[in-house]
Amino acid sequence: MTATRLLPLLRDIDQAVALTPAQWDDTVRLARQSRLLGLIAHRLRDRDDLWRALFPAVRGHLQAAIHYSTHRAQMVRLELDAIDAALPAGRRMVILKGAAYLLQGLEFARGRIPNDVDLMVPRAGLDEAEAALKSAGWESETDDAYDQRYYREWSHELPPMRFPGHALEIDLHHTISPVTSRIRVDDALMFEGVRDLAGAGRFAVLHPCDQIVHAAIHLFQDSELSNRLRDLVDIDGLIRRAMRSEADWRELLSRSERHGAGDVLWYALHYCRTWLGTPVPTNLAPRPPPAWRRYLLDRIFSRASLPGLPDAGGGFGRGLALRLGTFRYHWLRMPPGLLLRHGLAKTWRATGRSAATD
Repeated sequence: MTATRLLPLLRDIDQAVALTPAQWDDTVRLARQSRLLGLIAHRLRDRDDLWRALFPAVRGHLQAAIHYSTHRAQMVRLELDAIDAALPAGRRMVILKGAAYLLQGLEFARGRIPNDVDLMVPRAGLDEAEAALKSAGWESETDDAYDQRYYREWSHELPPMRFPGHALEIDLHHTISPVTSRIRVDDALMFEGVRDLAGAGRFAVLHPCDQIVHAAIHLFQDSELSNRLRDLVDIDGLIRRAMRSEADWRELLSRSERHGAGDVLWYALHYCRTWLGTPVPTNLAPRPPPAWRRYLLDRIFSRASLPGLPDAGGGFGRGLALRLGTFRYHWLRMPPGLLLRHGLAKTWRATGRSAATD
């Protein structure tokens, strides 16, 4: 079994009352694997009629997911408080992805189990922000010289940082797509669209359309496509929150084109509409990618991104899709020459470590 019961539940929470105990056993495991158990739990807890109709054992798993996700959300807020105290006064910080969704109080962010806090500053302010965090006690998660160079020259973020004893790491960005990737966003447009949040102090978020574009880039360019259903649920939630009129859709298309992200937005809208029933107008859509690319991605995405039960095995098709997803991820992040150089460097280091342990 894959997500054949999970997707209907995400589209319509009323489907929960029809599940048998055996079906719930599969559904809970699939939802936990896809990092969506907490969200499903919150949606059911909101409906007292559905909550009371659940089997007691199922309610126990769901309530535990609510408690754990509430704890992790508090960890995010504590980390943001610590970051706020560490950085120079008056400097605005943009919060990205999961922490931004939590800070905005978005419905689909409930139940989230974050592992990091993603921050962004303009490239010109990157050194100052990094120095302030290090001075306050945060440390880089890697000391490897090659990894440091890779992040600083070719990536869109610095190496992850963590304060000793803190539950979450910090990813400090200067843009939302690797600088060597096929997509190079319009940083000026992005920072012009940043919006402050009431009651959030110095912390701000991307323009609603740019949040959708960033989520699409993160999923369809900057990931290996393995078990990424939650990312699609994020995009669905962002669309339902922000796309209220034809003018909103036209602005989304305009900004995605200026960011060079038309293809990834097309994929995001297509799979949201197909898998999650997202209300996407057919007359307002990016130009579709070539048919052969759509066909290949569908073969990969439909097999790699949906969760599967570990004891059921993935089969040859899923294994191949996962390998192709990994290759695609690296291919889109770097031009061929740099990709070859990067691959050789990683292979050389892996060989050296293997020889050192023999």
